Amino acid sequence: MAGKKKRQARRAEADQEVREPTVDIFEADHHLLIQAELPGIGKKDVRIEYKDDVLKISAQRGDRKYRREVLLPRDLSQEKMRISCKNGILEIKCFK
Repeated sequence: MAGKKKRQARRAEADQEVREPTVDIFEADHHLLIQAELPGIGKKDVRIEYKDDVLKISAQRGDRKYRREVLLPRDLSQEKMRISCKNGILEIKCFK
């Protein structure tokens, strides 16, 4: 019985694990496009913060938790960010 409880405790701990999504950054003349893979996550589950050139992406839905920080290569405006999330792919367009 003790082995079963240990397995259940490890499973519960793994369910609470924070995952780091894969992020790609594409640079264009007037904006950056940031794409993050967040399987099972919708736009309403995502939180974006931008301060001191660091973009913080966090998301949670049920047991799935994601968190990633990305240092951006240039100064951008958080007010001019356009965010979309479709089929588990978060896209953030950042303009100067």
